[in-house]
Formats: sequence, C-alpha cells, structure tokens
Amino acid sequence: MAVELANIYKSFGQQNIFTNFNAKFETGAFTAIMGPSGSGKTTLINLICGLMTPDYGNINGIKGHKISAVFQEDRLLEHQSGLKNIQYVLKKSQLKDCEQDIWELLVETELAEDAHKRARDYSGGMKRRLALCRALVIDFDIIILDEPFKGLDSELKPKIMALTKARCAGKTGILVTHDVSEAVYFGGDIVNIR
Repeated sequence: MAVELANIYKSFGQQNIFTNFNAKFETGAFTAIMGPSGSGKTTLINLICGLMTPDYGNINGIKGHKISAVFQEDRLLEHQSGLKNIQYVLKKSQLKDCEQDIWELLVETELAEDAHKRARDYSGGMKRRLALCRALVIDFDIIILDEPFKGLDSELKPKIMALTKARCAGKTGILVTHDVSEAVYFGGDIVNIR
C-alpha cells in the first residue's frame, strides 16, 4: 500500500504551511520531496513519521510498517562511539546477528577506522554518514531521508548514494533534497512543494 497524504492542513500559529495538500509515495520506490527552504519539507517528514499531527486530513499507508529515518539534524549520541551509536538503535537480541552488517556498513561508509572514536570528535560529513548507517542497519519497510548527503565531499558522495540505493532496493523511500541530480539518481517521482 502506498503512503498517501490526503487533504493535509498544517499551521503553526498564524503561519500556514499546508492547505489541502495531497501526495502519494509509491510502495517499493523512491520519491523525492523538493522545494525552497522554508516551504515545509521537514514538516512534511515529521508528519509522515508521526512526530507531528496534521490539523486536518489523513495520512494513510503508515500503520503497521517499520519506519527508519535520517533527520535534518544528525541526532547522534555525541558522547558515545560511532559503533555504539549504531548499536543503540538495535535491540539487544539483534546485536549478535547484526554485528557483521554493522561492520560492513562502517567499512562501506569509510568509518571503520574511527568506529571507536566518540561521535563528537567526528567531522560534519562523518556524522552524516554515521546517521545514515544507523538508519540503514535496522529492518525497515519505509525509509525517510532528510538531506542525507549534505556535507559529504564530492569524491565520497557517489559511493554513499550507491550504498543507500542498494540497501533500500524494494523499499519505500522518501528523499528530501535540494539537488535534482539526487532525485534523478534514485529514480522516483518528485513531489514539489512551493
């Protein structure tokens, strides 16, 4: 079942963000959300994740599905190591089974050598890659990525995009981006917010 937003209204005080907004995110495919800064892209993500509720309207196709996300902020445990940050999102019963996958992600994102460093000592790009590792390591049906590749250097970015695309194959993906080339690379539809 597709994720569908039907007749969504959302305001913050006098500021109206969405009026009768409709969008559909197809199952098993990526859809990019694009629009100028301040247009409501992050609010839309928060609505889909259930972190906010619309004033009116319905969000369908979420219930019963496992959601993973990379938010606009990295939301890391700054005092913990990179490795611990990834382990934190897993249940204790999953840690042993996921150990190889965790290390594969660390190697693929070029964070393995820094796995035992505290996240607060990571550069901005390293923190972004770590946040992405956390999102990709868990079992999910829907993944929401809010500008996941910002701050990555031009050499590493294509590799991280390819890793993300491969690990999200067959899943429903929602990508917030300002970069049309990213939207095209992930091959889905584009929802433009004006």
